[in-house]
Amino acid sequence: MPRIRYPDVDALHPKVRSALDALPAPLNIFRISTLAERNFEPMMRLGGTILSRQQLPGNLRELAILRVARLSGAEYEWVQHVPIAEMVGCTKEQIEALHRGHAAAACFDEKERAVLDFTDEVLRDVRPSDESLAKLKQHCPDREVMELTIAIGFYMLMARIMEVSGIELEAPLGDKIVRAASEAKD
Repeated sequence: MPRIRYPDVDALHPKVRSALDALPAPLNIFRISTLAERNFEPMMRLGGTILSRQQLPGNLRELAILRVARLSGAEYEWVQHVPIAEMVGCTKEQIEALHRGHAAAACFDEKERAVLDFTDEVLRDVRPSDESLAKLKQHCPDREVMELTIAIGFYMLMARIMEVSGIELEAPLGDKIVRAASEAKD
């Protein structure tokens, strides 16, 4: 049972309703987010950009998102992003390791561990250590470091929306969202 009621989609502002209807899947996270009418469209644009227009490789993005989901206790985010992670090349072994909380497992290479360590520190401490940032910068240019930071922050926001509202789990459709965002790229 959700902690905050979903809005009546028929009562939404026409612009918000139109934006919701334009999304490729009517996920609960989108429905609940329409309560913040003025934030909804910009938030969806940012999410779409993160999923489809970043230079940061998709597998690194998804490892970070899964780590955020697990550390935030956001099961909904986890369920939606596992198929996306698989779609962009994360292995079942990596996904299982993150599910068990083993971000330092041998299935992660040095670059992936740098991404996960950085994600942990941003989530926990806000400002990552100089050492963590330096390790990440050995593998990622500054642009990718900033894109990773934005992805981590956005999915921390989404996890909090999910957990505050208590939205109900639903079948994973996240990969459908990513495919649609990729097709809509300029």
